[in-house]
Amino acid sequence: MRPQHLLLLIVICAVWGYNFVSSKMAVAHFPPIYFTALRFLGLGLLLLPWLKLHKGQMKLVLQIALFMGMLHFALMFNAIKMARDVSVIAVIVQLGVPIATLMAWGILGETVRWRRGASILLAFAGTMVMSFDPNVLSYGLAVLICLLSVASMSYGQVLIRQIRHVDPLSMQVWIGVVSAPGLFVLSFLFEQGQVSATLTAGWLEWALLAYSIFGVSLFGHGSAYYLLRLYPVSVVNPGFTLAPVMGILFGVVLLGEQLSDRVLIGAAITLVGVLIVTLRESQLADKKPDIAVTERAALAVAKAKLGSD
Repeated sequence: MRPQHLLLLIVICAVWGYNFVSSKMAVAHFPPIYFTALRFLGLGLLLLPWLKLHKGQMKLVLQIALFMGMLHFALMFNAIKMARDVSVIAVIVQLGVPIATLMAWGILGETVRWRRGASILLAFAGTMVMSFDPNVLSYGLAVLICLLSVASMSYGQVLIRQIRHVDPLSMQVWIGVVSAPGLFVLSFLFEQGQVSATLTAGWLEWALLAYSIFGVSLFGHGSAYYLLRLYPVSVVNPGFTLAPVMGILFGVVLLGEQLSDRVLIGAAITLVGVLIVTLRESQLADKKPDIAVTERAALAVAKAKLGSD
């Protein structure tokens, strides 16, 4: 990888890593689901010119938008609000890779050989080590909600494996236009204070919203697609595992989080397991010539999480 592209990959990971901190700050002011709805409303409006119907694919497209957009992010931002340490959430999100692999094995009948199987067990073992830390146990519900969020995202990834000829940009706009209305409904059913949060929001709160739209979604995901068109998945995708490491660093430096040795060891075990699974999945993706570059990019970025996220 050329130096400028390696630098771009590091910047992408920094943007995604800082998103955990910026999201924690944002949901301290906005109700979590409402903030997510605002994010997808902005994203959907910006990408509206790319909205188009995909004949024979719309059922899958709408299901992906539901699971990877509305459900995943509604749960995720609530977990971030409830959790004391966003560093732990940043690590747990990475379980999306092994969970998606297990779902693909169970739903699609994909083969999972011993290397990936052992790495998946390693990733979950690291999470168990973290979860039994007394501090993490104090916000165990946030961890559970985060896992449900990751499961929703992973199921969306399995659906992505079945879709064809839908470019990543079009998929993003569908996620935006499907998620925003549903999230607004959920917010007004289960949350309160949306109007006052909007009226009292200052430049910082609106800047955090703009960061999630322009920084994380447009720049972060767009730049990732760019790299995946230049290099094989096996070169780029493993580099995205740097994002949770960045998330941990930002949490410690900017939020003053103090992580125990148990959490740090568990995080390291989890990320090693995820990295091995990612390397193996990326190598397998590069061996599939029937998958178009844009579809391969969409799958790889979805599995890199992001949001993600």
